[in-house]
Amino acid sequence: MPVVQYEVLRELSFNVFNATGIPAGDARILADHLATSNLVGHDSHGVWFLPRYVGGLKQRYIRWEDREVLRENASFILIDGRSANGIVAVTRALDLAVEKARAATFGMVGLRNVTHIGRLGDFPPRIAQHGLIGMVWMNGGGLFLAPYGSADRRLRPEPIAFAVPRRNGPPFMLDMTLSVVAGGKIEQKLVRNQPIPEGWLIDHDGKSVTDGSRYRNPDDVGVLPLGGLQFGHKGHGLAMMIEMIVGPLCLAGCTKTNGVGGGGIMILAIDIEDFTDLETYTNEVEGLVEWVGSARPLPGFKKVYAPGEIEEEVRQRRLRDGIDIPEPTWAEISAVAAELGVPMPAV
Repeated sequence: MPVVQYEVLRELSFNVFNATGIPAGDARILADHLATSNLVGHDSHGVWFLPRYVGGLKQRYIRWEDREVLRENASFILIDGRSANGIVAVTRALDLAVEKARAATFGMVGLRNVTHIGRLGDFPPRIAQHGLIGMVWMNGGGLFLAPYGSADRRLRPEPIAFAVPRRNGPPFMLDMTLSVVAGGKIEQKLVRNQPIPEGWLIDHDGKSVTDGSRYRNPDDVGVLPLGGLQFGHKGHGLAMMIEMIVGPLCLAGCTKTNGVGGGGIMILAIDIEDFTDLETYTNEVEGLVEWVGSARPLPGFKKVYAPGEIEEEVRQRRLRDGIDIPEPTWAEISAVAAELGVPMPAV
C-alpha cells in the first residue's frame, strides 16, 4: 500500500485536474478538497474520487461563473448552478453566505443543479474561520438509506455539517450523514477487501449483512438510519426533515418515486457579533469543551473528544507519517494520470 505525503498527493491531484483543461483555480479547489479529506482521515471522500471525477471534467465543464440567480434578498440567495462542479460551487457560495451574514446577521445560500459536492465537513469551517457559525445541509446522493422498519432504499444519505469558531485552533466541526455510515466508507471497505461491519447493512429479513458484494444490489440490502435497529427512528426522522426543508426551499424537490428530486444544498452563516462579542462566545465554547472533556473516559477510550478534535489528531499524524492509499486506488490514479500525461511521483 503506497504511503504518500500530503503535499505530494495535493500536487498530484492538482496536476491531474489541471491537465483536464478546467480553470487552474478550480483545479486547485478540487485538489485541496480531496487531498485534505484524506489528510483528516476521511478517505471515503478523498482521492478515491479523483479518477471518478476526471471523465466528467473532460467531457463538459460548467463554471461557477455561469450560474443563474433565481431569487435574492438581503439575507438569502437562491442559485441554479446549471450543472457546475459541486465542490467548486459550494466553496464559492460560502463567500456569498458570509457576505450576507455580515450585512443581515443571517446569510443563507440555496443551491441546486450542481455535481457531487464531496465532503460536507470541508465547508462550514471555512465560514467559522471568519468568526461566524457555519452550517451546510444537503438532500443529495443516490438512493441509499433505508427508513426505519424497512430495508428498501428510500432516502439519500442526507448529510449535515456544522462548525463554530474557537479561541485558539481550528474550528470545532461536526460532519455526519443521517445513515449509520456514509456510502464512501462502505466503498473503502470494498476496495480494501474488508468485511462490512455488523450494523451497517440490513436485508429484507431484518438481518445484518457483512458481505460487501451484496451492497452493489440496491434491491437486496439497505443502509440503516442513524441509530440502527434500536434507535433508527431518530436518524430516519431527521433525514426526512432535511428532505422537507432543503429540497423544496432550494427548488430541488424532495426525493420521490425512482429517486426523482433531491440535490439541494443549503448553506447558512450566522454573524455571532450581532448577538454577542466574539470573545464572550469563544469563552463559552471553550468552557463547554473543557467541562465535557473533563469526563473520565471509560476503559478502551483515550479521551472524551469535542467535534472535530479527532480529525485534527489524524491531520497531525498523517502530516508526519504520510497517507496510506490502497493499491487499487493508486493504480486507478496512475492510469488516469498516464492518459493525461501527468507523471506519477515516486513513493
